Amino acid sequence: MKTITLDDAAYERLKRWKQSPKESFSQVVKRVVPPAGSLASFLRFAEDEGTDMLKNNDVMERAIDERPDAKPDPWTM
Repeated sequence: MKTITLDDAAYERLKRWKQSPKESFSQVVKRVVPPAGSLASFLRFAEDEGTDMLKNNDVMERAIDERPDAKPDPWTM
């Protein structure tokens, strides 16, 4: 077990990800933060953990779609 320090804004942001009062912050981090590595590991994490169904996921999808080097998605054309 480790102790970490968060400023108030970071704490409130993390707290909003909790799905119940009984869920620990460790459980939240393991559920929503992918392991470090490649995009493939991120996608595998998202599929395995079902993070594509998390609230606010549309924010991440929009950020990916709106990046300057974004290419059209051939699956939606």
